[in-house]
Parts: sequence; structure tokens; C-alpha cells
Amino acid sequence: MTDARTVIDRHVDAFNNRTPDADPWADDAELVAPDGPFSGRDNVIAFLAAFQSAFGDATLTIDSAVTDGGRAAVEGTFTGTHDGPLHTPSGPVTATGKTVTFRWSATYSVDLDAKLLRSEHLYFDRLDFLAQLGLVPS
Repeated sequence: MTDARTVIDRHVDAFNNRTPDADPWADDAELVAPDGPFSGRDNVIAFLAAFQSAFGDATLTIDSAVTDGGRAAVEGTFTGTHDGPLHTPSGPVTATGKTVTFRWSATYSVDLDAKLLRSEHLYFDRLDFLAQLGLVPS
């Protein structure tokens, strides 16, 4: 039987390799992020793609993970260079050329039988992120 960490690693690999078809999101997946909830696989993939298009070299790493059956808590790092427009609820942010590195944390619900992600609740320090882009004072 597949464990939660294996499914999450497939998600991170799909993000890093820009292979959304390989990303193991369920059709009715939910992602709760600082900019709001996203429901359905297509909307979750679109949220992730916004970061990939704004940060062409974006990379996720997992620094630690704790799993309990189909539940997991993960801490990681996002690194990328802002070389494309970042689409936000307030409108697009023009590329700054700055490299950012920020920590993120997420809790996941994984359907172990189907080997799919059901939900992710994502947390990161938006103020730190915006300060690194030079959009707010640091």
C-alpha cells in the first residue's frame, strides 16, 4: 500500500518538473491557501501554475514530514526567481527579477487506496514573500 509521503513526493516532483498531468490531485480536490480556497483538480493545478509561470525556476523542497495514515503535515521551502507576471487577486505583479526563498507548511489529506491528494491546507508568510519581492518594506 502507498503511504501519504509517497503521494506528496509525487506532487512535489510534478510541480518541480512542470508535469501537471502527473500531479496526483483528485478530481474533487481542495486546496486552501492564503489567497483563498480552490476546489477541483483543474483549479488547484491553475493555482500552482500561477506560481510556476511567475517563477520560471520555482522549486519546492520538503524539509520534514510527519504522516499518520492518510494525513500528513509537511514543512518545506520554495525558491524561485520572479521572472514573469504574478497573478494575484489584486491584479498582476510585474516581474521583479528577484529571487525569493520562503518556508511553507501544509497539511494534507491523502486517499491511500486511489493514491491521490484530496486536500491541502497551505500556509506561508505572505509579508515575508512580498518583502523579498520588494513590494513592501522589509
